[in-house]
Amino acid sequence: MGKIKMGGSATMEFDPDYYEFYIAVSVISGTSGNAVTKGRKRTEEILKQLRDKLSIDINNIFLKDEKTKSLYNRKDGYQFEKKFYFRYKADNRITENIVSLLENMSDVEYDVKFKLENESEKEQLVLSSAINNAKEKAEKLAEALGSHINGFKEITYEFDDDVYYGADMDYMCACADDDSEKSLASDLKNPKIEISKTVEVIWLTD
Repeated sequence: MGKIKMGGSATMEFDPDYYEFYIAVSVISGTSGNAVTKGRKRTEEILKQLRDKLSIDINNIFLKDEKTKSLYNRKDGYQFEKKFYFRYKADNRITENIVSLLENMSDVEYDVKFKLENESEKEQLVLSSAINNAKEKAEKLAEALGSHINGFKEITYEFDDDVYYGADMDYMCACADDDSEKSLASDLKNPKIEISKTVEVIWLTD
């Protein structure tokens, strides 16, 4: 019985299932109280617009962070920051609607993140493909040596503890433009989410 040590890898691309839209309100003022007052007012304006114009349920918006800090290198003094986000089915028309709503507002930044449902299943699919890749290469080498793969002794794989799995998610409602108002950006294809896996296996041969 012999051994063959062989690495394998696989990369697959997936269409996102949903988007996470992050909004950050940032207001600078001379006093902390004034910065908070202005920041809270701006936040209320944005939330009302999201609710009234895009039918987004406020109960489905998540607070991510809120703070007021002193700006030691600026004359103005204090900065209020509030960040929140919400999720919706992957649709660029919805994203364009949200951006159009925000473009006339000051003190606002945004970021869009692309997410997968049941990411653990997709991770498993890519991992299985990486193992098969290692096995196929080991089988070719074993055949060249006049033997066959009959099992494995050890497999090395490093898990990513930071992966977020968003399974069985209910998407919130957000209205898309009708065809008469649709922008060209609405027709852009969704980005691809790439998952890569690498393994190292010690195969047993007869």
